[in-house]
Amino acid sequence: MQSFLSYVVTEALAGRTEEIRAKTIAMDVYGYEVDDLTKREGVVRVDAGRVRRKLQAYYENDGSADEVVISLPVGRYAPEFRSGGDIGRNPKQNRKLWVAIAVAGAFVLGGIGIVTTQVLWNSASHVPGREQTTIYDVSPTRVEAMNLCSTGRDLIFPIVDLSRLQPGLLVFETAIQRDPLYFCGFAGAAQVETMLAILQFQLPVADKLFKAADGNSAHALELAPDAPWALSARAWYEYGVGNFSRATSLSARATDLAPDDPHVAEFDALISLYTSDFQRILSHAERYQNLRGDGGGLVLGNALGAAQFHTGDYVSAIETFENAIAEGGAFGPISTAYLMAARWNNDQPAEARRLARMFAKTWPDFPLEAVKRRVFVDPQPVLDLTKAMRAAGWKGKSPQITE
Repeated sequence: MQSFLSYVVTEALAGRTEEIRAKTIAMDVYGYEVDDLTKREGVVRVDAGRVRRKLQAYYENDGSADEVVISLPVGRYAPEFRSGGDIGRNPKQNRKLWVAIAVAGAFVLGGIGIVTTQVLWNSASHVPGREQTTIYDVSPTRVEAMNLCSTGRDLIFPIVDLSRLQPGLLVFETAIQRDPLYFCGFAGAAQVETMLAILQFQLPVADKLFKAADGNSAHALELAPDAPWALSARAWYEYGVGNFSRATSLSARATDLAPDDPHVAEFDALISLYTSDFQRILSHAERYQNLRGDGGGLVLGNALGAAQFHTGDYVSAIETFENAIAEGGAFGPISTAYLMAARWNNDQPAEARRLARMFAKTWPDFPLEAVKRRVFVDPQPVLDLTKAMRAAGWKGKSPQITE
């Protein structure tokens, strides 16, 4: 954090505020190569949050009388300077004084470390070149948290019952314990908590889960305001509580920032599906296929197949679901329901009835209709699906989900 603060202050005082970005910090401060930037920007975001909180705590206590206050606004990496008292001189005539005072403030931030006065004192006349970098070693606890989060992502889908989601939540909670200053555990926990709340919408526990998801997703964004996963987690929470416009906006932003992240794509596809934006899903069909080909995005095939079903392209829906399952995608009550309905609507009653029997035998207690009515904003897609399923022999039992 010492190198981080020294760098951003130096660059800001040299008039290069607009050039202070996550990528430049990753290269100049942490010494990362260009090929590492995509996966290393998260480290920059986390440290920005840590520096921000350290600065705030310092100026609220030991630095309350300082003449110059350094702040790091949320969502930005460029620092801001303001007078904490009346310096009584023209700042332009006393640039070195501002620098010296700012450095003094940074110096006493014990949690951030020592910033050498000479480097920043000379910043008004000399700017360190790109070759002056500091190697940043990620702490073991952060690496452990990152690995836990990677494992947790794989436990979210497919959603068959609550027992599959609970281990995922435990993994994310463990990641938070290992590194509470890293955003991924909070983002993942929020996604699972929202999912659990949706699946248990008939129970009082749903309110508690949504409250937890609200707090965790908000904290993930505080730690990493422009991290795609954090944005996606908040989008999923907003969708869960009915703020659909906010959800689609946040999800679109996350997708724009990380178009090749299958996890972000999965939740974006689900939000698009449940808000009946089927054309958005269809427009991303090729991208979904590429992401699935890379071994990720197990939900993407199902989302695409569902969009094809709801737009009347039953042949393509059948092909998409079967290909997704063959490639290792989610095969559960949802995919079986769509295959059953698509087969029936495509004039394949024998296969549709076989799937209805398999559904009844394999997932007799899965409340498909109740869940679908909860997740779809418009009830018509649910009616279209269940009408074909009932015609194929599905009984449509919807018992209340229990914890």
